[in-house]
Amino acid sequence: MSTHINSISCGQGAPSLYLIVMAGEKLFPCDLVVVADTGWETDCLWSTGQRTTAKDFFECVTKPLANSYGIDAVMVRAQDRFGNKLQSIPFYQKLGDKVEIDIPLHGSRGGKLKQSCTSKWKIAAIRQELRRRGATTATTALGIHSGESHRLKDNDVQWQRRSWPLLDVMDSDSGDGLKDMGIGKRLSREMVVNEMIARGIPYLITTECDGCPHKDFSRWDRTSSDTINELESFEASFAGEFFLTKHRVPLRQAILLMEEEERGKRGGLFDICDEGYCFV
Repeated sequence: MSTHINSISCGQGAPSLYLIVMAGEKLFPCDLVVVADTGWETDCLWSTGQRTTAKDFFECVTKPLANSYGIDAVMVRAQDRFGNKLQSIPFYQKLGDKVEIDIPLHGSRGGKLKQSCTSKWKIAAIRQELRRRGATTATTALGIHSGESHRLKDNDVQWQRRSWPLLDVMDSDSGDGLKDMGIGKRLSREMVVNEMIARGIPYLITTECDGCPHKDFSRWDRTSSDTINELESFEASFAGEFFLTKHRVPLRQAILLMEEEERGKRGGLFDICDEGYCFV
């Protein structure tokens, strides 16, 4: 017996929350909204100015929004091969006899670590939940808008397809890779935000992990002082071998350098993850 589940991977930003609205208005099918919990999204800034954890936002906004359209919503943490829920990301970011670093930290010698946090904490969590619910095949919608079309990426498993409703395209069995969904237009982030404001639905302005090395100045500037203090201690635990920014200096010093670059308009430092599951 085959079971297909249509899902939304929701990062709780405006684009992925608007996917819930679109699905609720029958613009594409959705049975389940999945928010992957990394355990490191504790300093989330709402569009209303509030600041909470991602879990609090899920309980206050995301789940009620999905449920109002008759769509189930769940926040899940990935499990290890023994079925145990993973600890939060910082728990594994350590050096020792067994190196367990997963985020793309910047090395003091000029290199950058390979990223596996997205696949381990987000993609794995979503797939495990789909399988737990009996999915033999699935389609997972991602909130990639028209300014992020470069982030489109084929899936690496055959049983789960990705779709991008904001772009009016999705995977096709015809061999050409894409097909028209009939929604009629590609939505920009500005268009999505305007729709959310018009509907009175709050969204998260910051949706990344607290210490994500992909953060640019604007994201670091929105990070609370308490979180910066915690991240300074986290960064210092690597004794100068790894850093959270490509400047490879202590975090507060790096943020000041980013601010100078921003004023000098020499370009941002945003090195976005290309999986499409983050910053949505």
